[in-house]
Amino acid sequence: MDMKKPIYNEQRLTRLILLTGFFLSVAVCLVYLINSAFISSLNNRTTDVIMTHSQTRPASGSVVIVDIDENSLARYGQWPWPRSRLEQLLRAINESGASSVGLDLILAEPDRTSPVNQKNVIRSGNSKIQSDLPDHDLLLDNMLAKGPFVIGYEFLFSDIPKTDTTCGLHPPGIVWINKSGKVRDYADFFKAKSVVCNLKQFSDSVTHSGFLNATPDADGVLRRIPMLIQFGDRLYPSLTLAMLMQHGKVNQIGILRSEIDSLDLMVGDRSIPVDTHGNMIVQFSHRVGEIKRISAGELLGGKVTVGQIKGKIILIGSSAAGLEQDYQTSSSPVHSHVAVHAQVLDNMLTDQQVIRTRQFLLWEVLIGLLVAACACLAIARMGILSSAAVCVTAIIFSWVGMGLLFQSRGYLFSPLLPTVLVLINYVILTILKTWKIQLAATAGANITLKLLKSSEKDLGSIIKTVPDIIFRLDPAGHITFISPAISKYVSSPESLLGRMIFDLVAPDDLQKAQYRLNEKRTGKRATFDLELRLLLSNRQDGDNDEIRYFNVSAEGIYQGDIPCPDGFAGTQGIIHDITEQKKMTQKLQYAQKMEAIGSLAAGVAHDLNNILTGLVAYPDLLLLEIPPDSPLRRKIILIQQSAHKAAAIVQDLLTLARHGVVKSEVFNLNTVITDYLASLEFDSFRNHYPKITVDSSLSPDLLSIKGSRVHMEKAIMNLLNNAAEAMPAGGMIRLSSFNRCLDTPLRLYDEIPSGDYVCVTVVDEGVGIADEDLKKIFEPFYSKKSLRRSGSGLGMTIIWATIKDHDGYIDLQSREGEGTWFTLYLPVTREPMALSSQRIVLEDYIGTERVLIVDDAPEQLQVAENMLSKLGYAVETASSGEAALNYLHSHTTDLVVLDMIMPGGIDGLETYMGIIKICPGQKAIIASGYSESERVKALQQLGVGAYVQKPYTLEKFGLAVRRELDREK
Repeated sequence: MDMKKPIYNEQRLTRLILLTGFFLSVAVCLVYLINSAFISSLNNRTTDVIMTHSQTRPASGSVVIVDIDENSLARYGQWPWPRSRLEQLLRAINESGASSVGLDLILAEPDRTSPVNQKNVIRSGNSKIQSDLPDHDLLLDNMLAKGPFVIGYEFLFSDIPKTDTTCGLHPPGIVWINKSGKVRDYADFFKAKSVVCNLKQFSDSVTHSGFLNATPDADGVLRRIPMLIQFGDRLYPSLTLAMLMQHGKVNQIGILRSEIDSLDLMVGDRSIPVDTHGNMIVQFSHRVGEIKRISAGELLGGKVTVGQIKGKIILIGSSAAGLEQDYQTSSSPVHSHVAVHAQVLDNMLTDQQVIRTRQFLLWEVLIGLLVAACACLAIARMGILSSAAVCVTAIIFSWVGMGLLFQSRGYLFSPLLPTVLVLINYVILTILKTWKIQLAATAGANITLKLLKSSEKDLGSIIKTVPDIIFRLDPAGHITFISPAISKYVSSPESLLGRMIFDLVAPDDLQKAQYRLNEKRTGKRATFDLELRLLLSNRQDGDNDEIRYFNVSAEGIYQGDIPCPDGFAGTQGIIHDITEQKKMTQKLQYAQKMEAIGSLAAGVAHDLNNILTGLVAYPDLLLLEIPPDSPLRRKIILIQQSAHKAAAIVQDLLTLARHGVVKSEVFNLNTVITDYLASLEFDSFRNHYPKITVDSSLSPDLLSIKGSRVHMEKAIMNLLNNAAEAMPAGGMIRLSSFNRCLDTPLRLYDEIPSGDYVCVTVVDEGVGIADEDLKKIFEPFYSKKSLRRSGSGLGMTIIWATIKDHDGYIDLQSREGEGTWFTLYLPVTREPMALSSQRIVLEDYIGTERVLIVDDAPEQLQVAENMLSKLGYAVETASSGEAALNYLHSHTTDLVVLDMIMPGGIDGLETYMGIIKICPGQKAIIASGYSESERVKALQQLGVGAYVQKPYTLEKFGLAVRRELDREK
């Protein structure tokens, strides 16, 4: 079977998804075009969201509502008011200069409160009844005839007999701009069957009137209001349309059929879009409060200025509870009847056009199909999450795009169909795709199972060739399988089956292996490269060691796909022998460390030796010149001793780069401690820390150690200085020494093996060390102390290096605010102490021969010349190897003192090779501040004598010169 052949045809699956999406989308679009009541309701709610979240234009400011509100009723009585008071209200508005005044109320009956109408209830026998009683209806009639008033009426559509039209309606002149026929050929206007009119005397007094009809949609939300209604053979305007005509001083309306199956009503220079039923879609603004309201009571009370009404279009209505019908709109919970008409009028004045026709359904279908096609392509080509992101983006694009189109052009498209198409396609097509892929995966799994069974034998042979040990454990940790690679360490792999895996772990590593070898975790949390020592020896290499180093990787095995405690089946892993790698790594790390230390030591030694030369050499010369009883002699000896100690430290620093302490002697630590406590350095310590007290408690039977006395003194001095720095307020430092025998290893700051030790403890009462700093204090240059007297930052590093070079250990305990405890563990030696050697007398190294000193450092030349001249030799100097060769071309010398390192010219080896060409067999000795190197050994093989370590001492330098001069060739 070709494993490269895909389990399922991806192109076929893509084709299936696209075809399914196409037919599914077409079916949904057909249902959408039917435009059922349910779909129409959903579209209405969708377009409500578009209009509600669109940015509306500012209110025109030309519309004012005169509100017969609760305050007006409380002041002037309950409704209906006498027509005389209504006449007063209209007169106040008219005298203020309103351009058009609409009454959102119907005056269908005479005023029963009018005195002239009340005479009918008074008996005719009363002769005192006046004959000239006031008529409120007549007053109102006269007022209506004087101003730009528009009255309202209401059409009825129930099956009742038609009323006559003698109530005085005012049909406008209708002009069909396209001149194509009758009204019914262009629009299907609503046809009223009856009308609720005003009194005819009121209708005859005005020039404009309009109907008040406003009907919510089936869901109770008012979205559109008719602008024209057919009654009889004429078309009649709405109250707002009649007010606009009154405001614009026009008496006719033009009707223009647009290209998008809608009508435009032309009133003067204004165009009002309506649908074929004559309905105008109203954009109800969130900012309804921007249409100014004036209380009728305040207007009657003279509290309203003329400027608030002059030139405005006034709507008179009521917001009082029980007097007006309230409507729910898309932008606000309720609008009063008069507020609805005010909003319609403001829409017309600000040209806030809202256009939506049946043709928009076809455009929405086209947009929906395009968006659905993008969604289908994404589902076919992408994963679940990425295709979901594309679908969400397509839906957002549809909503935002249609919102922007409405904002800019007033075209109200519904994003309902694109949204539904994307969602349906995503759900159904994703299920289809997942199902198909699952079927293909099941078929692939069956094929894979057959391949696994056929290759099971091959897998066993492959495992045999793997050099690492592969193992499997049961849940309890018993070995159930181990690969043949274990044969290198045991005679029979079968002998390990059933044994606990921990039986192979070295005792010291049992704790580390306890929870990680029998691993239950998987993935990134599993065990990787766990270093363990196992009780396995390499029988093939003849290695008798019982412990070797291994890297172990292991992870849990579970019966199901999801790890759970009940499904744990055991552990599997691999073991890799890293013993040789471990040894090589340790050697490499040690070599790198020594190389770095050696480079540092060489540079430091060269500079320090040049500095120390005068301190070491001149005291010798001064001691030869001053009498034994001179008071300066003791001070010069102290200088000499300090210089020798500094030179010894430099020498020991070089020795550290060569694996250990060079000067290894047997000594007693008590002697080192007492010498330091009696030294000038300790006097300086006490002067600088006058508040510090050092309490020493030294064991009288302290055993000896082997190592460097100078280094140990330096370590103890650094410990005391560090303790003093930790006690800025003063206190006591306890210094003690004692012997200690450990029968079992201790796991303290260091892991200290069993054995006999000499211990030194330094305890302070200082600020202590934070837990996070305990593991860092021995790092070079790591310090949190001030630099006043804290040195270079190497003090603790020197302590660590010194103790480790003496094969010792350090225990460190500290708590912040409670002080610090340092304990040094140094292995005991049973070797006896060496007897001090006798001093060689001056007569052993004086002479009169000629000596040539070659050195690039002027101070070194001067010191060496002074010392040898003092011993009686005839001395010449040369500042470079080239100068020495020039001198020997014309002179002879008994001995050449040759500096090994001379930067800027030829070094000691090259100089001597040139010398023996001029003077074969020339005697010479080597002087250098560096440690012995391969070039030094090469010089000695050429015949050069002793190697003298700088800085010079009179005795050491003089003996080397004398012995080389006395040496037979």
